[in-house]
Amino acid sequence: MDFFEPNQTYAVIIAVEQYQFQISQVQYAENDAKAFYDWLTRDMRVPVENIKMWLNQEATATRLRNELQYEIHSLPEESRFVFYYAGHGFFADGSNRVTTWDTYPMDLPETTVALRDVLFDPLHQSQCNKSLIFIDACASHLKEQNQSRDVLIDMNNQEFVEFVQSADYQAMFVSCSPGQKSYPNNSLQHGIWTYHLLKALKGEERGAVVRDQYITGESLQNYLRQAVPDFIRQNTQLRTPQIPWSQISSTNTFVIRELGAHEQEALMPPLMGIDLSYEDLSFRNLEYRSVSSLPNFKRGLHTVPASHTTGARNFVDRLMTESVSDEIDNIYDRCKDLLGFRRKQMTKTTNGGGGSLDTPYFRFIIDSSQDPKDPRQVQIIRTLYLLIKPSELPDGFERIFSVRLDEIVIPINGEINFDQMVERFEDAEEEIGGKLFEDDTSGYIEYTTPDHTKLIISMNDNALILKPRGTLTIQGMLAGAQASVLALAQADQPPLLE
Repeated sequence: MDFFEPNQTYAVIIAVEQYQFQISQVQYAENDAKAFYDWLTRDMRVPVENIKMWLNQEATATRLRNELQYEIHSLPEESRFVFYYAGHGFFADGSNRVTTWDTYPMDLPETTVALRDVLFDPLHQSQCNKSLIFIDACASHLKEQNQSRDVLIDMNNQEFVEFVQSADYQAMFVSCSPGQKSYPNNSLQHGIWTYHLLKALKGEERGAVVRDQYITGESLQNYLRQAVPDFIRQNTQLRTPQIPWSQISSTNTFVIRELGAHEQEALMPPLMGIDLSYEDLSFRNLEYRSVSSLPNFKRGLHTVPASHTTGARNFVDRLMTESVSDEIDNIYDRCKDLLGFRRKQMTKTTNGGGGSLDTPYFRFIIDSSQDPKDPRQVQIIRTLYLLIKPSELPDGFERIFSVRLDEIVIPINGEINFDQMVERFEDAEEEIGGKLFEDDTSGYIEYTTPDHTKLIISMNDNALILKPRGTLTIQGMLAGAQASVLALAQADQPPLLE
């Protein structure tokens, strides 16, 4: 079972980077908390009203003692709870404690909060029996003025073990083991542990995924224990270890999340060294029509444009307005018939030669304009962005659309060296076959794989475009594209991004 069911997931995120009194800064704690919030809302689609985030002066001892307990006691039955903390922590008076904005360094026991009082005991007493706890704490002695994030040198892991083992579905992940430090990194602009934690939870690291589909408590634990020390050894001058610690309790495998097909696609090694932005993946169809074939074009009255002018663009927009509006209306009606959506769940807009439809499952955009290469033609671009996992789409979903979407478009992060890119595809052509076409004038590369999938790199669009052959469904397209890209990604090649 996937831990995250969005509407039943609740979270509290706390980060104290700056302190009111003379306590050392926790570098990048605020960045970490905001990135964790973005992962919950964007990747896991947890409603924003289900999340409380307290940063710096918002994270007072009074708020943690009162509001945090209230939030936990209010958790409904069958809910899931996620807690993230970044700040200083230590062990005192028989309990693990965390600092707050108004912690006073000369009176730590009275101006910090015990996790047992504000987190562990309230969870035991609540209706919630499924929880994930993440702690990236630092500077346990609260005296060192270096850039270390000292997880709880004096923290007692036994208290964490007792909490996790008290229920069937709980897990705790801590940034490092007792006696070690948890470090930030200037190049990452994050704590090293949280950076790798989020990379794994987003499904971007193969080492954190089981059977190409699941992130489990154990797989996350094993990944972090390897990735964090490896990063420190390879990318920093630090000579002290940081080995993350965790404790997991579940009667069955603790599945944190199940990846959708498009997320599984993101697990592939970088294609030819390209850094692909899988989170912005979309499905597209390009259609070209002659202006004279448009429904509202009247022969003898209208003239086909011979050039690209403002007047010609406005003329094409007027001709396309009715067609675009009709197509958006038809998709809207099919959403009501096939998906059971109500009017209040959808928003449709039209504006000249363009329009859009927003639904709980997807955002669809249609845009038309003069073909940049031929003023006598109209270019119609239809784009679909999914808001749910492809595996969650109902059968027959593709019947909603009037035109089949036959391309997958994945934006490229950074710039591509055209010459090196062509050379890499030439190597692939020699090694596994296929057919390469390239045009350096337009910055266009097209490679047809042996299974007839087309991979197109457009320097103008700064995107990778995949056109799997003969697939009619979204999931079929993704599966076909994945197989082709994996075949190209066998060799370990240096990055092309500049």
